[in-house]
Amino acid sequence: MFAEVQEVVDFLRNPKKYKRLGGTLPKGILLIGPPGTGKTMLAKATAGELDATFFTISPADVLSKWVGEAEQNIKKLFDAARGEKRAVIFIDEIEALVPARRDEGSSVMQRVVPQILQGMEGFDKKTTPVMFMGATNCPWQLDPAVLRPGRFDEKVYIPLPDVAARRKMLDIYLGKRPVDDAMDFNSLADKLDGYSGADIKYICDRAATVPFLQSVATGEEGEINLKILEDVLLDTPRSVTRETLAKFEHWSASQA
Repeated sequence: MFAEVQEVVDFLRNPKKYKRLGGTLPKGILLIGPPGTGKTMLAKATAGELDATFFTISPADVLSKWVGEAEQNIKKLFDAARGEKRAVIFIDEIEALVPARRDEGSSVMQRVVPQILQGMEGFDKKTTPVMFMGATNCPWQLDPAVLRPGRFDEKVYIPLPDVAARRKMLDIYLGKRPVDDAMDFNSLADKLDGYSGADIKYICDRAATVPFLQSVATGEEGEINLKILEDVLLDTPRSVTRETLAKFEHWSASQA
């Protein structure tokens, strides 16, 4: 788990220790990174670490064309979280719910943005330990008000997986499948440089269909071998471009 997230988890587990030292709990954690890097998975894992009730919402869950209904959906969410012993509220694609208002002409958005910000601030004097987590693939589209202190205090960049993470993913996605004994997972992990976690899962799933289809045609059971995976790799472009990564690096530098 990322250090910034682990620190907040420890705070919620041991609030007296931090409060004795004058520490204050960050209001929220914003997970930033390209698509397919595991932001939602990290949010769920955080709730599991805390033994907290996990509330997840997306723009489609909240927004409504009917006047006043979107605000009511937000209020119901926060009220439900207050009723739990401990809660994590995860807002996926948060840039769609809280966009830069100067770029957003929707009257619904003009009402929903203040409602979300007010709801976050409303937990200051509540006894329920609540962690707000948001995920975005486009942090530059967020309303700057969300990024101010007291809202999403911690901003955690979730990069593409490094070689150790890619090696672990191969164990997870291929470990229970019939794989050629000669398969060199370490070499394969090197070849997956630049692929996202979602890309790697797709590659493994697609590779698994090849021996299956061959067995249907021939009646003989086959295995996933290096050639199959290399063929799939050649036919699977990286979903995250260098230009996209550079944009994230530029935005992160502007927040430092």
